[in-house]
Amino acid sequence: MSKELELVYHQTIEIPSDCQVSLEDKTVTVKGPKGTLKRSFPERQTTIKIQGSEVYVGTDISRKRSRALVGMIIAHVRNMMLGVRLGYEYQMKIVYSHFPINVEVQDSTVLIKNFLGERGVRKARVVGDIKIRTSEDEIFVSGIDIEQVAQSAANIQQACKIRDKDRRVFMDGIYVIKKTKGDVVKSIV
Repeated sequence: MSKELELVYHQTIEIPSDCQVSLEDKTVTVKGPKGTLKRSFPERQTTIKIQGSEVYVGTDISRKRSRALVGMIIAHVRNMMLGVRLGYEYQMKIVYSHFPINVEVQDSTVLIKNFLGERGVRKARVVGDIKIRTSEDEIFVSGIDIEQVAQSAANIQQACKIRDKDRRVFMDGIYVIKKTKGDVVKSIV
């Protein structure tokens, strides 16, 4: 009896023509026009295969958690394919009422100066191979890995968190206002 017939639950995702997907053990590598992404899925209860132009993920356990793992792996592979083909970009807005906020990028750190008139410099760590562009009142965080882009944007937003003041009055900060996957825009505001 083949392994495919024993699988209780499975999902597939089609590989686009401009992507190459390879599988070594449980490590999926996706190559595309914008770069290469690699991710390991060590879950024992799942099976990953490449059949023709599709990625096949299945499980032989009929529990809810195992089915959720199959969906999670498919979602990660889909995000990797979109990233290497189109890329991801988060647009952030610098908001201040009195003290103008200055933002600089140094290596893998974003420096936030003059936040609420503070003399100290707030720092946010940039994760992975991410490009950050700044304009007068906007920051653009872009890259091919959605997790690295989202975490870098979250680090910048979290560095401007206000403590011990009323959030209804002190609304200064840097906030994500738009998320873009290639041409598809998801507006937050």
